[in-house]
Amino acid sequence: MIFLLYGCDFGKNKWRIDSLFVQKIEGSSKVIYNFSAWGGLDSNPHGFIILDSTETFKVEVKNILPIYQLSEIPNKMSIEGITHDCYGTCGEPYYKSSIIYKPMKIDVTNEKDINLTTRIYQYKGYSESSSSGRFQFDKFKETEDSLYFYNLNDIESMEEYHLDELKIKKGEIYLYLNKKNQIDKIIANTVELHPKTKSIVKISNFTLTPKYNLRNEDLSQRGIFREIKLTE
Repeated sequence: MIFLLYGCDFGKNKWRIDSLFVQKIEGSSKVIYNFSAWGGLDSNPHGFIILDSTETFKVEVKNILPIYQLSEIPNKMSIEGITHDCYGTCGEPYYKSSIIYKPMKIDVTNEKDINLTTRIYQYKGYSESSSSGRFQFDKFKETEDSLYFYNLNDIESMEEYHLDELKIKKGEIYLYLNKKNQIDKIIANTVELHPKTKSIVKISNFTLTPKYNLRNEDLSQRGIFREIKLTE
């Protein structure tokens, strides 16, 4: 595990980082961070930042990537992500508006010599595609692009149900570690887009906890964020 000082100066502001995760970018010396911080006037910068692995992380708002979620595993050539905007569906118009699942706009920029594709969706289309769940799992299997969890029990709903198997696409998977370097829980955010139209098929958020001890090293680094423990 990596430990960092969480007081980061940004101009005259001193940020208090309350969460920090890092993932190696495949085939590159760079890493991508996901963070959340607090500063003066209750400002809360958060999101993704790319840095070289030799650089020390610090909060620089100007370097936050313009995406809300990753849609693919980052690599040295490209990063793909999504975000959303109102497009007439924020507030009261939400209930009267039609749902649009296809991207409203696509931006391609260069971030630290990596091409970033940002697909921007209608807020209602994004919101209506989202679901979540909390499960405890018995065992898992990892492949190059996915994680498979087996014998899952729902621990959230009033009417508990069971899943024999749950497949999670890698890219934005977060490992929370305890002091013994074991995995306490896994947060998995997944974005499923139509392969041709890139319309939203499904957006999911899962919280997964192991029934038995699961070591940090039992999972690879590809498409997985690991928690960085913060100290004052």
